[in-house]
Amino acid sequence: MHRQGLLAGANAPGAGDLLGGLAAAAILLPQAMAFGVTLFAIGHFDASAGAYAGLVGTAMLCIASGVAGGTRGLITAPTGPTLVLLGSALGGLVAAGLEGGALALGLAATIVLTGALQFAIGASGGGRLIKYIPFPVVSGFMTGSAILMIKSQLKPLSGTGATGVWTGWWWLPAAAAAITILGTKLVPRVLPQVPGPIAGLVLGTLAFHLGGQVVGVAPPEAWMIGALPGFSADSVGFAWQDLGALPWPVIVPAAVALAVLASLDTLLTAVVADVATGTRHDSRRELMGQGVGQAASALLGGMAGAGTTAATVIAIKSGGGRWVGVGAGVVFLALTAFAGDAGKLLPIGALAGVIIAVAFDVADLDILTWARQGRTRQDAAIAVLVTAITVGYDLMIAVGVGVAIAILLFIREQIKAPVVHRRSTASEMRSIRSRPQAERTLLDQHGHRIVIYELRGNLFFGTADRLIDELGSDLDSDDWIILHLRKVSRIDLTAVRFLQQIANRLHEHGGTLLCCELHAGTGIDGSFAEAFRMASRKGVTSPVLTFNGRDEALEFAENALLEALELAPTRIDDFVALADNAIARYLTPAQAEALAAHLPIREIKSGAHLFHSGETTDEVYLVARGQIEIRLATTAHHHKRLAIYGAGTFFGELALLKSGPRAADAIATADTRCWVLERATFEDIKVRDPALAIALLAAICDVLVANQRWSTRELQRLSEW
Repeated sequence: MHRQGLLAGANAPGAGDLLGGLAAAAILLPQAMAFGVTLFAIGHFDASAGAYAGLVGTAMLCIASGVAGGTRGLITAPTGPTLVLLGSALGGLVAAGLEGGALALGLAATIVLTGALQFAIGASGGGRLIKYIPFPVVSGFMTGSAILMIKSQLKPLSGTGATGVWTGWWWLPAAAAAITILGTKLVPRVLPQVPGPIAGLVLGTLAFHLGGQVVGVAPPEAWMIGALPGFSADSVGFAWQDLGALPWPVIVPAAVALAVLASLDTLLTAVVADVATGTRHDSRRELMGQGVGQAASALLGGMAGAGTTAATVIAIKSGGGRWVGVGAGVVFLALTAFAGDAGKLLPIGALAGVIIAVAFDVADLDILTWARQGRTRQDAAIAVLVTAITVGYDLMIAVGVGVAIAILLFIREQIKAPVVHRRSTASEMRSIRSRPQAERTLLDQHGHRIVIYELRGNLFFGTADRLIDELGSDLDSDDWIILHLRKVSRIDLTAVRFLQQIANRLHEHGGTLLCCELHAGTGIDGSFAEAFRMASRKGVTSPVLTFNGRDEALEFAENALLEALELAPTRIDDFVALADNAIARYLTPAQAEALAAHLPIREIKSGAHLFHSGETTDEVYLVARGQIEIRLATTAHHHKRLAIYGAGTFFGELALLKSGPRAADAIATADTRCWVLERATFEDIKVRDPALAIALLAAICDVLVANQRWSTRELQRLSEW
């Protein structure tokens, strides 16, 4: 009931959304105007047009994001990084010879294309990929952007444009900026309820006008914002028919970089909003809404932007919810339409102070911490390199270089990581098939000829060659090599070709390559033999066998080894006398004959259960012919094979020592014949023939000890994964 009410409230606009919007507007108002003024100064536009661009851009972005509803409580506006990217794009357009109306059209076209690309990123689900840009790259870009933001304010603070008596007061814009910065940082410490940017802007503006009162003459127009143009044909009209004449080689890369950056910045802010609201954002809807907002902003003469963390947190804390973005957008539309004359009172120096204060927050000083620690020094180097390229050359190139370096470092780490997790032999690891004593003895003696390599990680062009080195001399033998691939994430074409070389080299020496647990996630569907055929016109030049599980591969290799040693493994239709059963290991021929006289024979049809899990029986089964599988049900339709018993083996020995429920199912996978030793019969034997009873217990203890050791080794293997 409470949850339904909460959801209903979240979908309906309320007073909290308006209050949150007002709080966000108070935070963003100075920043939006300052960013617009800074951007438009690059193209030599009026400061008032720049302030208008910042306000209308914030309005359109907030409204579009709020209507889309991809993130609860998110506020979107021009940000420092988007300002720097737009500034770089605008500088490129100026260098291409654009000016005046053509320059404004080029900027609008860049932002519209950015919106279209951002919409496409969201619609295609690309938001998930953007999250994988390495953080050191983001940190370096943000720090470089902060430096460029500060650098962009040096000219407005230099006193350029002063005439007459004001030439002696050239320092006043810089002083107003300094007071603005101090007010932004210090006032919230004393009055936490007052937004820092508003406090700084008010104090910086008052300080500037106090200086003006001392001079007694109106300050130079170049030092003031001036009246905002508001909505008019001049501010929103573009000569769209001239689009074909624009320098698109400059516009397209800038739009791509801006779309990626704005999407990344927005998604990072969305995560912050999720934490504050206890919800989860929809990256697809959010980016699509942002794309529409970018285009709408451009068509109305505004600038691009992205999610803003500080305003988002303030809006949520002030009660903002699902529609707070729309509330903030409406506030900015009202300011744009009705507060144009306020721009006459705002000094550019105070707005420059706002930008510098924001730049201090954008810069990531954690880079210095990373540089002091050996483990993170490499990340610091990446961040510093991206920062240097951003400041000294081009920020779009910086992002590309940073991502490329991070990819190369990731590949290097992948190459350095060991591919072989563990090397074992059949002397240490056996299949789940229980075998007669003669077969077990040979496998103990020659099990080293079956080698199991458990691989992990990615088999790709950087690691496949090293795999050959790690297999080493095992490739120059007539052994059986099993590649266990359960922990291999991916296998590329280069690795397939190297595996083909491994198979050929092993085959030349009389060996055989086997693979197991080749899952679909590796990129190979089916078997290696099929992959080899697809990778080369020559097809398969040596046999490579692929098995579903490790046990199947091990059992095949064990059988092949026994045949190579001229001992044919027991087949399903073979009959093994009781005297040759593993339980008769310590029995004399006379004792075996006496035991056979006491044991009834049971016939089990293929597919029939010998017993079920949970069923209490007190019988030991000695297999004469056929095959029994011990299975543990994992789901209603799936099971795990625990053991396989063929002719000459026995199982169920625990019931002879103590009655209790069976732990798994026993199912005949072929028509099976076995002798049955009941506990009552064993008790009778203990009385009439103690020596026979002791011999039976000795054989059973052998099996129990072997099983215990096998279980311990398996647990150790599992713990090492």
